[in-house]
Amino acid sequence: MAQKISDAELEVMEAVWQLPDPCTSAQLQTALSKKNWKQTTLLTFLTRLTEKGLLTTKKQGKQNLYSPALSREGYLARETRSFLAGLHGGSLRSFIAALNAGEKLQEEELDELRSWLESQ
Repeated sequence: MAQKISDAELEVMEAVWQLPDPCTSAQLQTALSKKNWKQTTLLTFLTRLTEKGLLTTKKQGKQNLYSPALSREGYLARETRSFLAGLHGGSLRSFIAALNAGEKLQEEELDELRSWLESQ
């Protein structure tokens, strides 16, 4: 099972997914400039994400190039499966019931769900 990542690590991954592949820590520092993280903080996140298997690192001269080891869509699918398994025993029905919280679904929502389920 994959290790969970922190909210800050997810922010770094969001930047990696948005930048050209591969990217450098300098490009990431610029993309995340609103965070006001020190370079060492960013490098710590990059190391952790590499250790967790979400990034690959390639040395080029004196700098590292970072590439996502998993697409954003792949990450979201993995996290969603983990969430469903952990909180709902893998049951989509249980998940939808929890989202519904006792309120009746609108006919339009039911039609969308039926259409989606039929396409699977």
